[in-house]
Amino acid sequence: MSIAVLGWDSLLWCPGSLRIRTRWRPDGPMLPIEFARISQDERVTLVIHPGSTDQPTYWAFSEFTTVEEACNNLRARENSKPADIHHVLRDGRAAEGVPREIANRVSEWLARHVDIQGAVWTGLPSNWRDKRGRDFTPEDAVNFLQEQEAARDRAKATYERAREYIANAPPLIDTAVRRALRARGWEDARLPAILFEDRLSQAKSESI
Repeated sequence: MSIAVLGWDSLLWCPGSLRIRTRWRPDGPMLPIEFARISQDERVTLVIHPGSTDQPTYWAFSEFTTVEEACNNLRARENSKPADIHHVLRDGRAAEGVPREIANRVSEWLARHVDIQGAVWTGLPSNWRDKRGRDFTPEDAVNFLQEQEAARDRAKATYERAREYIANAPPLIDTAVRRALRARGWEDARLPAILFEDRLSQAKSESI
């Protein structure tokens, strides 16, 4: 069974223990993704956030041939709970807790890729209300980051981690928060081309 790992954040540039057998391809399912979660180390991170603008996602083939193994590998890399790792199989079966809209989109994507039997991804939700006491908005995300910037003299490492994460977001990710930060002078980093499958090599692999 061929399993795709979906990604849109640090999984691409810092895979850690994630085991994939291809480089990342930029034609994953379109999903509503935004910088809508505050991590334990105070970064604002990309998560699926229903209601946000759809973004292109990336994918790579897992080295594992069962969805259970692929999910366990992703969970270990993310250091997350099993419930935070989601999956959908070609036959329509989905992990408990996967929003129906998201499951449908991934299923539609799988239907267009006959060589993939299932997809796994990190399904962490937004925790904005828990962290900030209010619902997420792009404006408040920018405010939170500006607060970090203002406090960078006493929390430089926190600010630099937060800025690095956003700068390193994959090039196709163009959210409201990212655009607002660009307007304030935050520049995108250029990720190494070796991380991504070029069209020629992708076409060759698909013809094998």
